[in-house]
Amino acid sequence: MPPLIYPIAVFDTSFINLPHLPLATYLIGIGDALIVHPLYQDMPEGMPHGTEIKEVSTRYHDLTYAVMTGASAKKAERDAYRDKAVQVTSLALNWAGMRFQRDGDLKWISNLGVDQKKKAAPRASVPVPVGAPDKVKVSHAKNSSALHFDLGKVPGAVTYYIQACQGDPNDESAWNKEWQFTRIKGGVEISGLEPGKVYYFRVRCLGHAGLGPWSTYVNIMVV
Repeated sequence: MPPLIYPIAVFDTSFINLPHLPLATYLIGIGDALIVHPLYQDMPEGMPHGTEIKEVSTRYHDLTYAVMTGASAKKAERDAYRDKAVQVTSLALNWAGMRFQRDGDLKWISNLGVDQKKKAAPRASVPVPVGAPDKVKVSHAKNSSALHFDLGKVPGAVTYYIQACQGDPNDESAWNKEWQFTRIKGGVEISGLEPGKVYYFRVRCLGHAGLGPWSTYVNIMVV
């Protein structure tokens, strides 16, 4: 893996030691922060911007989940995207660190989705397994064929997975649709469902210790 580039030392870079999926989620968060940060709307030519960081990290995230669910042939591609995601994030943070060192203004290194050096590492030393979501509410969204989900926050969760089936919910093979979300504040929406059909839904989370159990399923007719 390529080394982190300095003067990035103003940041706590211990996130690089996170497992694949939590790392991908963390890097996506840095990309999101750079996209909206007023000081990083115009990056120098050749310097990665927030959109690029988010795109590469999202691809890394998706490849990681694919490998976790059995696509072992994608391991090499996943590892390559890990290196690429770390590299583009490091370059952007390096630029932020240099601007801070030159100007001495904390605005250059604040609200970037990454802790500064003096703060604690972003994860606990001993990963704690996540539990099953116990607050899953589904309702009709404003748009036809769409549903709105309110998911209670699960301690330690970094990604939420919603699965659906239209058949017997006791038949595992019937659960053949899945969506994933890294942010659930305010609820999430799923669209493109078939009106007039009853769907069953269940939710589980991924934490630093791996995947947790599924929630109790809920059902609703799509309109």
